[in-house]
Amino acid sequence: MMCAYDRLYLADAMAVLAEFFEYAVDDYGAEGDEVSDLFCMSPLSDMFAKGNPSVVSGLSGPELFARLTRELGYDDAALPKPLFRFEKTPHYWVGWVAAYIQWRLALSFDELFRVMPYDELVARYHPWHEASEERFCELFAEVARDNEARVPTRLAASRSALRLSQRELAHRSRVGLRSVQMYEQRRKDINKAQAQTLQSLARVLHCAIEDLMEPVFTLDEVA
Repeated sequence: MMCAYDRLYLADAMAVLAEFFEYAVDDYGAEGDEVSDLFCMSPLSDMFAKGNPSVVSGLSGPELFARLTRELGYDDAALPKPLFRFEKTPHYWVGWVAAYIQWRLALSFDELFRVMPYDELVARYHPWHEASEERFCELFAEVARDNEARVPTRLAASRSALRLSQRELAHRSRVGLRSVQMYEQRRKDINKAQAQTLQSLARVLHCAIEDLMEPVFTLDEVA
């Protein structure tokens, strides 16, 4: 199983994201769902998801929030000092477990919060904060797989956005119509398609190959 980045940085990453959300919501007074949306849109999210040491271990949670506010054009000099707490808040737990899930399943944070929006994670604090991170990750994967069956594949969404029929896509890409249909129905795994097939589809759909790949919600054993 390939996780998002080296396990060496995981503990720091979980603490940083936990402090980030706790500070943003409990100290600064922001709405958690808004902060998660802004974080997902920021380049910081991609850096964090790839385990960039300058982000996952080089900053504290409040410092990460200050950097985000600077990106958005706000004056970070007015930010309050973080408060000391004897007990961790639900927002701390959300950041903690979100960092673990992202690392474990190698997702983007945008994919993560689409499966379980911030407010839903907060609502699951009781009783799930008493469970292990791995057990909650199993629950997340179950929810993701259930959701996946009801959501169009990335291939189907990209094709629909260009208003192409399956037949038109097959003709222009020279990929068999049956293959296109089976990829969109998840009866064939597009993640295992030949590189030439993916390149042909991506060329017609004006996207990167990665944009057609489906997220993987399988919990294989981690070494």
